[in-house]
Amino acid sequence: MRRTSGELIILCALPAAAILWIAAFFLFPGFLPPMSPGSAPSEVAAFYGDHTARIRYSMILFNWFCVALIPVLMLIVERMRGMAHRTPIMRYCMIGCAGAAPIAFLTATIFWLLAAFRPDRAPELTQLYNDLGWITFTCGVPFLVAQSLFLAVSIFLDQQEKPVFGRWVAYFNVLVAVALVPAGFAGLAHSGVLAWDGLLSFWVKNIAIALWIIVMSVVLGRALPRDRAVAEAAA
Repeated sequence: MRRTSGELIILCALPAAAILWIAAFFLFPGFLPPMSPGSAPSEVAAFYGDHTARIRYSMILFNWFCVALIPVLMLIVERMRGMAHRTPIMRYCMIGCAGAAPIAFLTATIFWLLAAFRPDRAPELTQLYNDLGWITFTCGVPFLVAQSLFLAVSIFLDQQEKPVFGRWVAYFNVLVAVALVPAGFAGLAHSGVLAWDGLLSFWVKNIAIALWIIVMSVVLGRALPRDRAVAEAAA
């Protein structure tokens, strides 16, 4: 029960983390609409000069969101312990992905923060930091893809009469993984659906991540009572 209480605390703190992420998303003026990778250095420098304060505050908020996401990912790892196959390697892979994925976003926010830290520097240097931020933010999806696939495989292998997660959660994670793959190629295009401001690399990717967080939070919330019942039966 002590372990379950700790998990409930983390799960109940998720709405606060979600509010933080949403606030940072709308506070950063480079997301709505997303900046174009085809912007000239002077345009990029002017953007950071005009929105210096908003960019700084939004990046700090994003930093806190990245940290707040890790405990939620660990909740999933903890649920995987109750799966029928008892394969620890899957949990270890999930832990690796869960630790690396937020760092990719954290690194991107640092680059954007550096671009806004000295907006009066040479426009070409500001554009360089901006490119580093966008490419890191957009292309850093392999860990997210692997994370979803590891979880999906684990769910498919869980052949209990009452599995930890329903089979539909596995299919959902596979779909999310497929939706995230195109963003990994944003470094190849300055325009179009693969560019960092394009349909696949920006909108589909970010919507898929948001849906994953929402759906998995609901699934985790429903799994906690099952774990409590199992713990009471074992006691």
